[in-house]
Amino acid sequence: MDVLMELFKYFYVDELFYLFNDIIHQFPLLLKKENVQLHVHHIDAYFRKHILPNIEINNVISIRIKNMYHMAPVNLGQFNQVRLLILHNVTGLNWPSHFPNNLKHLIIYARSKDREEVFTKALCLDNIEKLEFNSTFLHFHDCHDILVKPSTIKHLVFNSQRCFIDYQFLLNNMPYLQSLRSTNTYYPHRFNTNLGIFNYLHTIDLICTHIDIDTMIFFLTNIVSNSLRRCRLININSSLSTNIAYVLIS
Repeated sequence: MDVLMELFKYFYVDELFYLFNDIIHQFPLLLKKENVQLHVHHIDAYFRKHILPNIEINNVISIRIKNMYHMAPVNLGQFNQVRLLILHNVTGLNWPSHFPNNLKHLIIYARSKDREEVFTKALCLDNIEKLEFNSTFLHFHDCHDILVKPSTIKHLVFNSQRCFIDYQFLLNNMPYLQSLRSTNTYYPHRFNTNLGIFNYLHTIDLICTHIDIDTMIFFLTNIVSNSLRRCRLININSSLSTNIAYVLIS
């Protein structure tokens, strides 16, 4: 039985339910033990009907939804102890109406055409500390919009094939930002050196394409205060040429 309990650390509860519910007597009772931490992989019709009634909601600490269009009508807000939520194929239309109250880490795979709407919705969530935003293209328009309230996000990651970061928008709406990471950052000619300053940003990790390293260093050191401690810039000019610059500020 101890071996089975150990499996809950490494496998999704819905997968284990499929495997053991008809084999192990009173298997659902294990799912209600206080010391069991559960990870959910699918919230579909089967999960809603057969698994959800047999688990302790507060034991669920992470949820991954592989396709938001296939998600069953389940209120995510009831999972009070979920700290990590991963959503795939997200659009403005299938954006969840409720989120776990104690959610800290949100990973989103958004459709490219919905990137701006979904990103703005994510910033408006309460208590989120880390946001990883994935989309094929992340070309945000020049945006000086100010959200109703500042975002609580401290750590921001952009993953895409081509990304332009609107630093002015981040300055306006993410005052507590501490770390910024991005892949395939483009468009040095759109840098504006007359921006404000990030007061808490201490770590920058950018993979840049067609951007001069010296230009990036000058730009980044002008939009951060004395909080910057580590800046890693990787400039990819071609598949055979990579320049790496490490800037350590103590």
